[in-house]
Amino acid sequence: MIRTLRLLPLAAAALLALRVDAQKRQPLPEPSFTLKGTLVLPVPVGIPLFNDLTESVGGFDLCAQYPFWKGLGVGVGGRATWFGLEERSFSPQNISGEIVRATWFGKLQWEKYTGGRTFIELAGKAGVSDYHYTSSGVGERRTVKASGLHWGGQFTFYLHATDNLAFGVQVGYEQDAQTLSPDKFGLESFPGRTVQSEGPPFGFLTVGLGFSTRFRKSADRGEW
Repeated sequence: MIRTLRLLPLAAAALLALRVDAQKRQPLPEPSFTLKGTLVLPVPVGIPLFNDLTESVGGFDLCAQYPFWKGLGVGVGGRATWFGLEERSFSPQNISGEIVRATWFGKLQWEKYTGGRTFIELAGKAGVSDYHYTSSGVGERRTVKASGLHWGGQFTFYLHATDNLAFGVQVGYEQDAQTLSPDKFGLESFPGRTVQSEGPPFGFLTVGLGFSTRFRKSADRGEW
């Protein structure tokens, strides 16, 4: 009896060791069909005139993507971005308005789980950006439309909140084939400036917060 009681702690320790070992050997989750969205703040890079005349308001994108081989996948999506006009930068002209950019892109991404609850994504994208330059102050309110090729790359780190929902932080860089010039705002020249046009391209460093939702049956109850 005493010998049996002595063996119980050893047996319990052995079972615990087996359980821990099984958890360590449990395979990491695989990427699946996903809907992703990101709140983004674009920071102009290498375009000082654009930076002086505008202020970044922010943007939001949505992308549906599907992996087809070892985390490598494709996706399609769109992003809307807003910039306000810095009225004092147009002085003595009284110009107000905004720049709205709508971007449609295809995406090639690679995802990899770094743990049971964390994964990373490296992605490249290409498409078209439509710019709407809306201003008032010189005559009636007017909108000038222009389009250009778009490309970019980004890195995102995600942490799962539940089995199918994760939140992440993102950094990236993107470019648009676009030109900034006075006629976009109904002007003949930018007052008090020696540089009267800029681009192409427009370059932006992007930082953002996003979510990732996987469309598959989940056995997770939200427990960590």
